[in-house]
Amino acid sequence: MFRLVASYAEKHLGKPIVPVNMAGASATIGSRYVKDAAPDGYTILGSHQVVAAAQHTGIVDYGFSSFEGIAQITSTPHIPAVTKEFSQKNNVKNMTDFINYVKKNPGKVIWAYTVGSEDHYTIASLLDKAGVDTKSLKYVNYPGTGPQYAAMVANQVEGMVADYASGKGYFESGDLVPLGIVNTERDAALPNVPTMIEQGIDFSLPVSRGMFAPKGTPAEILDVLDNAYEKALADPELQKKIKDLGSNPKFVPHDEFSTFVKDLDAEMAKLADKMK
Repeated sequence: MFRLVASYAEKHLGKPIVPVNMAGASATIGSRYVKDAAPDGYTILGSHQVVAAAQHTGIVDYGFSSFEGIAQITSTPHIPAVTKEFSQKNNVKNMTDFINYVKKNPGKVIWAYTVGSEDHYTIASLLDKAGVDTKSLKYVNYPGTGPQYAAMVANQVEGMVADYASGKGYFESGDLVPLGIVNTERDAALPNVPTMIEQGIDFSLPVSRGMFAPKGTPAEILDVLDNAYEKALADPELQKKIKDLGSNPKFVPHDEFSTFVKDLDAEMAKLADKMK
């Protein structure tokens, strides 16, 4: 997603943007690299709430406050899901069924996650909001979403927090059963799946992908980058490509985005002790 948007933003920036994947350690290898880079606008980070989740689970000692928000670029609903086998065996078809099952069977469900990631925060928040101990699942840590899907298909685990962009084929084949949409409204790709709010759980935080610069980057540089991404995301062609990938284009300028991540960080901090 970041590569796609960058390919359009560089047209308006007048300079090439060369994306580099730095996966691993709950995405902290890349975030640390950018945090420690010169604040000159030439090294920026594409990330989301994993920046704060990693801090609040003790993986790193820095979070959103170590960066300048440039802009939000997309919004992608999380979709907690269980395997077809688990769903059929236990008659679990939605989040309400799942919560009731977990209450009756604490510590029994095997759940794939990446410790300190945004999917870790999402499942912990959903359980907490539903009045369930966040440690009621038997968590298995994986280095990323891909290995989580592989474990699900192999029935090595029974659930994970997915999204339509990466799990489209599994949802279409029926291998994964979506429990609900983590957003304020239903997803056009899965119109029959209710939101968590519809199921009585007051949690609706989608994956909020955005761009960040090292702390101290001058405002005029942030304005230049912000402007390039704004123009890119106004392009109908790019908007369609983002939607085809299962996400939604959402441009939020750097001042509003900075306020958003500050408020989000404060909210995520409240759950920190329950995520460790």
